[in-house]
Amino acid sequence: MDDITLFDRLLHAEDEAEVDKILTRAGYGLDNESVWHPLGDMPNNRSVVTNQQTEATGAFVEKIVNGIDALLMAECLKRKIEPKGPAAPKGMTQAVHDFFDVRDGLLANLTAKEQTELAKRLHVVVVGEKTTPCYLIIDKGEGQTPDDFPNTFLSLIRENKVGIPFVQGKYNCGGTGVLPFCGEQKMQLIVSRRHPEVAGNGTAQLWGFTIVRRVKPSATRPSSMYVYLAPSGRVLRFEADEVKVLPEDRSTVAPRPYSVGLPYGTCVKLYNFQWKGGRGIATLEARYELERFLHSPCLPFRLTETRQYNANYFSTTVAGVWATIGLDDAPEDDKVEAGFPAYAELNLRDVGTLPYRIAVFRDSVNPRHVPHGVFFTVNGQVHGSLPSDFVSRHLKFDYLKDHLLVSIDCTAMDPTVREDFFMASRDRVRKNDVYDDVVERLKEALKDHPGLRQLNAARRKKEIEDTLSDDEETRNLFSELLKADPMLARLFGIGDRLIAKAGPGAEVPFSGKKFPTYFRLTKNPSGGLVKTCPVNATCRVDFETDAVNDYFKRPDSPGSISVDPPNIIEHSHLWNGRFTAQFRCPWDAKPGQRIDVTVRVNDIQTEGRNAPFVSRFTLVADREVDPRRSGTNGVRTRSRPGDRTPAPTLAIPELKWKAFDDRRVSIKVSHDEEGQLEYFANSNNMHLTDALVRAKEDEHPLIKYWFGYGLLLCALGMQKEQQERSEVPKANGGSRVSEEGDGYETDDLDRISVHCDGIARVIIPLIRTLYRGPQLVTS
Repeated sequence: MDDITLFDRLLHAEDEAEVDKILTRAGYGLDNESVWHPLGDMPNNRSVVTNQQTEATGAFVEKIVNGIDALLMAECLKRKIEPKGPAAPKGMTQAVHDFFDVRDGLLANLTAKEQTELAKRLHVVVVGEKTTPCYLIIDKGEGQTPDDFPNTFLSLIRENKVGIPFVQGKYNCGGTGVLPFCGEQKMQLIVSRRHPEVAGNGTAQLWGFTIVRRVKPSATRPSSMYVYLAPSGRVLRFEADEVKVLPEDRSTVAPRPYSVGLPYGTCVKLYNFQWKGGRGIATLEARYELERFLHSPCLPFRLTETRQYNANYFSTTVAGVWATIGLDDAPEDDKVEAGFPAYAELNLRDVGTLPYRIAVFRDSVNPRHVPHGVFFTVNGQVHGSLPSDFVSRHLKFDYLKDHLLVSIDCTAMDPTVREDFFMASRDRVRKNDVYDDVVERLKEALKDHPGLRQLNAARRKKEIEDTLSDDEETRNLFSELLKADPMLARLFGIGDRLIAKAGPGAEVPFSGKKFPTYFRLTKNPSGGLVKTCPVNATCRVDFETDAVNDYFKRPDSPGSISVDPPNIIEHSHLWNGRFTAQFRCPWDAKPGQRIDVTVRVNDIQTEGRNAPFVSRFTLVADREVDPRRSGTNGVRTRSRPGDRTPAPTLAIPELKWKAFDDRRVSIKVSHDEEGQLEYFANSNNMHLTDALVRAKEDEHPLIKYWFGYGLLLCALGMQKEQQERSEVPKANGGSRVSEEGDGYETDDLDRISVHCDGIARVIIPLIRTLYRGPQLVTS
């Protein structure tokens, strides 16, 4: 069989077993070791290939990112620009602006139709069977010549893209991350032809192709090795005007695959790729998965489903979640809550500027259909995230945990710091000092965000507004318990909070202006505002304005803010007419020094009037404060003269009753809008309702008390145990630092609730037996 026939059969094979048969018939079986060469010329390459992404989706995204890089490289080379030279774009956003005429390089500045037109240069196509699909990633980028395959697609740990500032791929290994998720044989097909307007070697007019696969361990080889097909030391090749790898261009019915020709560029086929996105139709399930890792790709792509499904559409444009938020024509159809997306910024010394975007999806949106959590991104691609329960455990926003999305853009992070912060796999962060600093500052900022606090409180009120509880009965019950056993007091905190009523008051809707008419200090006394700021902390300064929340970061005509002296705002956010900024003293400030600060705000209208909004105030550097005695945001808190500390009281929790849909749930522990814990017993629990059915009517109140307060005390005991275990000293001194999943978290509320579900099976018969006395046990 000639090379072009072999390629055609490999392309149309929809199962790795069929690929094996085709290769064996052609004389290229694994038993013919002379035609297979180690990937990257590294026989021990398993350590590189299998040390990539931990999730299949993250690995898949690397292929899409490589396609985007190829498109940018093609446009650069077509213009005769040296990619590593001074004339090349300084980043991906600038490259998209320069090469594709996208304003500011932001896809959000394009209409949906324009995004789709741009996306036709890059395709993800699903083919094969529903249960074992294959995937094609196709780009009309620079392409490679057959002779360059070993130095590009088939190389490892080389400096191919190092020094090119406008591409994402740097490590020359991420593209192999898909292989461990490709069926049993770990196979992929690569075919490519050089762009005709881009220089290439003598084989530029030919298509090159190869198969990459795993060779399993054997008696002579203790671990797997990844190899590629290259008879006589070179990849196979053929001559053709195009290869038909693209699907039909239709979306209302399943398009036929392999119908439209690709004249140049690259196609990669992943055989039997195993991931969450393959569990249903690709335009829904695969899209949801890809948007978890591609919040705002620099270029869009088309996603096409060719398998037989019942669906309204089979092809869609993926431009990232941030490019589509707010594009709906009707405001009531928007997926996010009013006022969002919101923007804020961290600016940490020796780390760099970290702008971040915040969105809260409406509670009617299925959490599985939108990314949620806190993520670190570079050029729109997720490079790591905080633990999945960060929102509930650390921010105490239990009612937002499934709908809050925070994307921290680390593109401008100091390059050395970024290198230490992110793992080479680009799906994990290294937990070092920078991580601790960033997470702590981010936690403080998000917890203090007024929009998030208000929305969490509003959702809490909505969820528990029908919950009934008897405050007097709660107090009486715990009074009796404490009289019977004073040791129970150890379970309760000290404070004056006995009962927390639900809900915030009604909020007056904020209606901002696209271009503000004022931007000024909230407090500006005669003689000017003077703020004292410790040299090792920050102080808060508030401004008022009628600008909309996305004024500084929107794609269309954003405003800008400048500060003199520069680089002294550590964190800032704009929300509903209030711009809040945490200022720090310059790094070389000495206690007692006065620093005059000028803040200027500009936009296209203020520039037209030649009159920016200007605010002035003075910082007075103060001596260092002990962080252990600091108040909010690192500023020392001072008590007022005459303040008296009230006598401590027990903070006895309130038990609320609620009917949960899940009958296995026994008690739910969560945070209220103030970060305090609250407890909900399930009146619909299967074990409770079963006991009530079997009991006499006059016993029902007693049984509910046994169930509810028995589980409440168990939950309190577990929480106290978690707290004490987290404080166990390390063997080498110091407090134990809890890590996710180590079993000693101080606030693992989900785990407490699950354990209580098990206790719920026995709590009623156990208390009933003890209540009646031991004589009934033997009777």
